[in-house]
Amino acid sequence: MKSHTKSLRFNHNPLNLILGARRKQGLRIGYMEAALNGFYLNCIKTGVHPQQLAQLLSEKFHCIDTISSSQLFLFLINEGNRSSYAIMLPYLLSTENLQQFENTIRERFYGIDRFIQQGRNLYNFKEYIEERGDPIVWINDLERGVIGWDMAQVVGLARAAKDCGYISREQAWEYIEQASAACAEILRTPEEIDKSFLIGGAMKSNKIEDWEELILCYSLLRNSRE
Repeated sequence: MKSHTKSLRFNHNPLNLILGARRKQGLRIGYMEAALNGFYLNCIKTGVHPQQLAQLLSEKFHCIDTISSSQLFLFLINEGNRSSYAIMLPYLLSTENLQQFENTIRERFYGIDRFIQQGRNLYNFKEYIEERGDPIVWINDLERGVIGWDMAQVVGLARAAKDCGYISREQAWEYIEQASAACAEILRTPEEIDKSFLIGGAMKSNKIEDWEELILCYSLLRNSRE
């Protein structure tokens, strides 16, 4: 991950104040994703040059046009990382050490090295933040899962794809509002949204520097006032 989180970017255009509640909530879901990518947080415009966005979409999401973007939207909205997370969560909460955690998963699921790696990342992150002491991630936070991560990807992808011309402005808002509705079923507060993103992001990396960047972003948003 490349850090953009030394400062948070808000767009102070007065027009942002008249957005409806669902659109504002949809954008709020994407705050951690936006901060990590250097986007404006609180408007549909990213504030990033289209050439950089096209590179981001290609490298991070493997999206190069309307079709590939639409396919990823469908995956994230319908499944995303939530399925694999739900499978590994009971073992994360019930095993005593990483080796037992990995062995238990291997016994039940064959040929899933990538899944094992994500589980290892998640287990090690849980141990890391328990030793670190901040932020505190409760069992309830883990049980709420990673829908905040998946839907933040939807929001970030929608904004970038719109600015690149892959989808229309209205299509972008439709995806953002879908993300808002999906999150609202499980996540009630900005802190719950950001923790869900934090857990999902940590599951994707085994690097402490990436975890620290996620934690920094989470801390900045927790202490910020828009």
